[in-house]
Amino acid sequence: MKKIAVFFCLIAAAGSVFAQITLVMDGSVSQPQIAYRLFSSWVDEHERDAGKGKGIAMSLLFTGGGLALGGAIATFAGGDRISQSVYGQPMDPLVKQNLVIGLGIASASLYAAGFIVGASKAPEYRRMYSDVFSEPDPDVQEAMAVSILRYQADKGKEKRIASFISALALPLITGGIRAGINLSQGEPWADGVFDSIKGQSWSIASGLVSLVSKTQEERLYERYLATRDALYGIPSRLSPLGTDR
Repeated sequence: MKKIAVFFCLIAAAGSVFAQITLVMDGSVSQPQIAYRLFSSWVDEHERDAGKGKGIAMSLLFTGGGLALGGAIATFAGGDRISQSVYGQPMDPLVKQNLVIGLGIASASLYAAGFIVGASKAPEYRRMYSDVFSEPDPDVQEAMAVSILRYQADKGKEKRIASFISALALPLITGGIRAGINLSQGEPWADGVFDSIKGQSWSIASGLVSLVSKTQEERLYERYLATRDALYGIPSRLSPLGTDR
């Protein structure tokens, strides 16, 4: 009896092992979808931010339009009284007319921009990446999510570098314009050039900050790499700007 029991136990154990091997071979056991989860969160966050950004833009445009319209009405109705109380004389008719027209045009433009923003659709990220969300194979879905995270991280790095170059170029362009003006007027080319460049030091500082501050997409890809490495023990080599080699 003991031999029969041992025999049946061995058969059961072998069947269990065989079943696990079969599951792995036919692909029904998938790896955890690390990148897909991070990608889904990124899409949800961007869709929420897109909606919020649209509302904020509309609010600012309509508020600005209302202020400009109020200024036009106040100038048309009480401009003379205001000028009388401040300068002791009525407002110049031509100045008053131009100010009312300018404020009216500004108000109409801001309101039109607000309506255009309101009528426009916010980016629909889930629709943009519908192929990823509808992919039935979890392994393929994970690979697609990894490629998008990597692509977005590379774009973020490129934006940082482009922003840094633009920030450095602005003071140089300002200095070059000043030098050209000096030469055209027969003055020493360096007069005021370095002061102009110094006045744009905020641009250089902004460029440096943008260069060293990684974007959300770069940090998200690094988070994927760190999670993958922690789960599988695969060491990843990160470049100074945050993408693996």
